[in-house]
Amino acid sequence: MEAYLNSISPERRKKVLAFKSMTAKALSVGAEVLLQHAVLKSFGISEPLTIIKGAHGKPALRDHAKIHFNLSHSGNFVVCALSSQPVGVDIEQIDRVGVQLVKRFFHQEEVAWILTQPVANQQQGRCDLWSIKESYMKYTGKGFALPMKAFVVKITGEFPENLAAAVFEEGQQKDVFIKKYQGPANYELWCSGGSNQFEDAIEWVRL
Repeated sequence: MEAYLNSISPERRKKVLAFKSMTAKALSVGAEVLLQHAVLKSFGISEPLTIIKGAHGKPALRDHAKIHFNLSHSGNFVVCALSSQPVGVDIEQIDRVGVQLVKRFFHQEEVAWILTQPVANQQQGRCDLWSIKESYMKYTGKGFALPMKAFVVKITGEFPENLAAAVFEEGQQKDVFIKKYQGPANYELWCSGGSNQFEDAIEWVRL
């Protein structure tokens, strides 16, 4: 941990040191280390990265405006999405998304869709929806400033993995590309982007 703390930005280091949980420290450090790895591999940039935040808190690279990225973590995993266009990514532990969260945050059409699914698929369906919605909200740059009930996610395909999704606001389909990735067992992982040039699979990095 000490070695990695010396490799991250001062702002991240200050944040990490304020955490009491070692898991929280590890996830936060891992997020920036993973970003460094991705930027180095994809763009050959090895210099220290300066991360700034937009109007709604979405992070960006101060000195590399053409590189878009997004980070997410859940449980014991961190994911980083990197693109030449706006991008959002979200990983969710399946058991984390319970019925009460759905009733509180989801659009009524999404709740109705979940209830039409076989009971065996409903927990995954809740988690898939949550992950898609967060990835889209992060893609827009608005985050939770865009209420989850302000748009509808429609999922098609077959459980568990052959799923596709589309986003609708006020009845109009949004021009966004969404892809599901095969992540860790018992997690759902979705990415939203301005381009359909997605990698076929995620790249695993072990620190």
